[in-house]
Amino acid sequence: MSAQTVPIIPIPSAPQASSTASSSVEEATSTPTVPEIGFLNPLIFQGDTLVADVSSTGVFPVNASLDGRSLSVFKYQDSYRIVGAIGATEKIGPHSLAVSFSDGSSVNEQVYVRATKFSLVDLGVPEKLGQTADELVQNLAVEQSALDSIVALKTNLAFSSGFRLPLADASHIAAPFGEIRKTGDQEIRHLGIDFSASKGTEVYAINNGTVREAEDDPIYGNMVAIDHGAGIFSLYMHLDQIKAKVGQTVKAGQILGTVGDTGYATGPHLHLSIKIGAISVDPVKFIDIFR
Repeated sequence: MSAQTVPIIPIPSAPQASSTASSSVEEATSTPTVPEIGFLNPLIFQGDTLVADVSSTGVFPVNASLDGRSLSVFKYQDSYRIVGAIGATEKIGPHSLAVSFSDGSSVNEQVYVRATKFSLVDLGVPEKLGQTADELVQNLAVEQSALDSIVALKTNLAFSSGFRLPLADASHIAAPFGEIRKTGDQEIRHLGIDFSASKGTEVYAINNGTVREAEDDPIYGNMVAIDHGAGIFSLYMHLDQIKAKVGQTVKAGQILGTVGDTGYATGPHLHLSIKIGAISVDPVKFIDIFR
């Protein structure tokens, strides 16, 4: 996808008064470098990842925020990149993107978030969990809180190239990102993508990183969480077998485990989540924009 380039125009300095009444003196002035922000996805929807490249000579972004919420800023290949999560429930309408640069300058851009239509489905609680819908929601909140403490980390960037899909064949999607699941009187938001695959299918790391979690969770089943740096995490859930250890450094394409149906699952599949700054985004869209 081609980037939409938004030039940042410096404010010209006020003209200086002449030292003599008879002539004006033109002083040579150096033209400051003008950073350019190129949005990789100029149309942004709920559940998307905001990604912008900043290319310039000598001047680079040091901080960025969306409505005051800090975004990730890092050197990526031949430019600097600004990355931020647009959650599934993000407010529709205009948002303020503020970027500060190394020379002390700053710029504010308006980012408009469009609505995504999420499907609503009925989904019961698997008998193997032995929980009511209310108990499931309560336990999910507890597990989510524990997970948030892990994905709140912001470490150094671990990757230098694009992301890949977690399965050799990831063409079969059983449940999309953002799907609203009606379970009894409760509604549960599906904050990942479910890929259909046979039990035992190998699951691969979508990029380089460090394993921060590898455990059997009562809701998420056997799961692995990878820290890719800059606040970007990938999570692989409902695995049959785990083949990674906490603290292990992994490379893109390395086997993390196999597809299973552990935890809150009605059949074999891989649930993949991507979190940026602890906010979930659509994994397929994220991978596609970072290839």
